[in-house]
Amino acid sequence: MNILVIRGGALGDFIVTLPTLRLLRERWPDAHIEVLGQPHLAEIALHRHYLNGIRSVNHGPLSAFFTPRAVLDPGWMDYIGDFDLVLSYFYDPDGLFLANLKRCNPVEILTHPPRVPESFGRPAAHHFAGIVEPLGLKLPEDVASDIFPLPEDVDAARAFLAGLPPRTRLVAIHPGSGGETKNWPVESWAELGRQLVRAKPDLALLLIEGEADGEQARFLIEAWKDLPQLRARWLPLPILAALLRGADLFLGHDSGITHLAAASRRDLPVIALFGPTDSAVWAPPRSGVHILKGNPTLSALPVEQVLAAALALL
Repeated sequence: MNILVIRGGALGDFIVTLPTLRLLRERWPDAHIEVLGQPHLAEIALHRHYLNGIRSVNHGPLSAFFTPRAVLDPGWMDYIGDFDLVLSYFYDPDGLFLANLKRCNPVEILTHPPRVPESFGRPAAHHFAGIVEPLGLKLPEDVASDIFPLPEDVDAARAFLAGLPPRTRLVAIHPGSGGETKNWPVESWAELGRQLVRAKPDLALLLIEGEADGEQARFLIEAWKDLPQLRARWLPLPILAALLRGADLFLGHDSGITHLAAASRRDLPVIALFGPTDSAVWAPPRSGVHILKGNPTLSALPVEQVLAAALALL
């Protein structure tokens, strides 16, 4: 059985699709499963239980699949035609991409909307798993995502932490997200870090920095310059997931990194600060994830409230 999952979107979108990949792997344990998507995101699943291969969606000739009556690249046609099952989450309002997929003659094609409907009211994993319902596959009650690091991921994480004193407890903080309205003020993060270390001197702060988090990271590095801290800057996601497995607490926003943290270890305490998005849909759906909201906006969330929640979990 050869299966291709066509999945665009950001990190959080990919992670909440892992339960669907889990259903496919459980139904066909020996299947060859590939993702056509963003390799740097899908890497967290490659040879880590879910996927046997990844192909980049950013390959120029693939753009012809969105064009009516296009001359399709023969290599792409052969590639797609080799699959028994193609599952596509691509946004395709005119049906052009589907029509061109059919020209490649895979055995079966299933499509599904990439956007969760307004007022969905349930974890987003349920929406994305809808694509496999025609195959008789349905999510169980547990819809949490899991990541399975390789030994080399764990070794790299251990090497990253090698300079910490013994018995240091690690509090991981990701101060960014995909949108400014989802972010708690960086000044609040700075004060939270100072108060955490003041209350718990055995802590070190792990600052997680993605490519879009440079401004917040620079501010916090300066604000925390006298505190024990580590900077996880642009780490490959499998290594970051392994690193988060060793943390004592994670704090972040409605973001893909928060989903990564929650998926890295089932018993990792997670505090997720939510702004305008619906936490019933977009918070990681497992126990141990604590949601805090500001009223009327996230910027109004007091540092003292987040600190109290963090100290209670520590």
